[in-house]
Amino acid sequence: GLAGLTAAVDLRAAGWDVAVLEARDRVGGRVLTLHEPFSGDQYAEAGGESIDDNHTAIQALARRYRLALAHRPADKLERAAVFDKGERSSLGALLEQNGSATTIGYLGFDQALIDVAGGLDPEHPERAAHAAELDSRSLEDFLAEQHLTDAAAFLVRTDYRGNYNAELSGVSLLFAAQQAVVDENLSEAGVETMRIAGGNQRLPEAMAKALGDRVVLGAAVTRISQQSWGVRVSAGSRSYDAAHVVLAVPPPPLRRIAFDPALPGAVADMVDHLRLGSALKVSRQYTRRFWIPEGLSGFTVTDLPFAVGWEATDSQPVTESGPGILTQFVTGDAAAAGAKLADRKRIASFGAQLDRVYPEGVASATSRRSTMAWADEPFTGGGYAVFAPGQFVPFWPVLRAPHGRMWFAGEHTETLAGYMESAVRSGHRVAGSIGRPPRA
Repeated sequence: GLAGLTAAVDLRAAGWDVAVLEARDRVGGRVLTLHEPFSGDQYAEAGGESIDDNHTAIQALARRYRLALAHRPADKLERAAVFDKGERSSLGALLEQNGSATTIGYLGFDQALIDVAGGLDPEHPERAAHAAELDSRSLEDFLAEQHLTDAAAFLVRTDYRGNYNAELSGVSLLFAAQQAVVDENLSEAGVETMRIAGGNQRLPEAMAKALGDRVVLGAAVTRISQQSWGVRVSAGSRSYDAAHVVLAVPPPPLRRIAFDPALPGAVADMVDHLRLGSALKVSRQYTRRFWIPEGLSGFTVTDLPFAVGWEATDSQPVTESGPGILTQFVTGDAAAAGAKLADRKRIASFGAQLDRVYPEGVASATSRRSTMAWADEPFTGGGYAVFAPGQFVPFWPVLRAPHGRMWFAGEHTETLAGYMESAVRSGHRVAGSIGRPPRA
């Protein structure tokens, strides 16, 4: 994935010899662009999707590998459709109809999180005077205390469930407060503004090409042994001896690896209990972008199980009357249930929900549909990391520190969590901490 490839590129530039061991038959990790089964050179992202204006690390990598950034419409949220209690309106209309209290409550929730953070240091949130108290509470607890209107609570719950790919009751308030502080200066207009032109997977593929034969596919790691001289990493029938090992994978796959000596208690607890949220996608291609003449952007917020969706093709070359793809991003309990369905049943189930929102689109819907449930992907085990109440204080320092010759990298190890940007930043951070090789 992007974390491991970034670390490898940086370490190689610093003078190290590197090997990137990838369990799959492709690079990219949770970045996966699906060109099939779609027609007309259109595609959808099965995993990591959007780039914010302040995601400067991934933008710099794109420039380095001469990959263009494609911009999404600036007014996509203003033209979002909202489906609630069987009725469809626009986001603007919903806020207007429900009065200023709804608008203030919805737009002010993030500031409320910043206020409760109380000036915590995002690099060391566990050191805040009130860290343990915030960590013991859930984001749902905090939402209940805000006394929002029903409409504002609906929008906040839908928004933040998507942000954390989990029900709010399963999210540590300390974690949510840290994330709010990290993105405090990002305006709503700067959120989800870009994708990599031609598909996000082009970036890890370009990085792997630059690394050449240092990237080994189909090499699932089974054992890591720390010695006085370094580490020995076993993958299949091969072993690799190294000075350091960067574990650029989420916790679930680490549970399959034998560690010698056994991981210390705090590290083992993190590996065993830090989970990835439930996230899946269902994408469908239409013969025409029926939502555009209606003044809608394709962005969708609903009280149905799928909750949110958007146009996958709004950064691709399209015409108003031409084909387009809508993607449903399903998180939380609905995603956990959806992951248990066979692909065909999952596509049908969530597609029927989308048809309720956009009945006028049924006539232009095609059979070109895709789905990805990351909980079913054996080398991932879920969407992206979510710290449950009581986990952030003990797990955060474990993720950020070296353990002998082992280092953790990945989106879950960064102050900004859950993004492609997070993975890239983690690779830079770990490589910078390792530094240059010792002189012979």
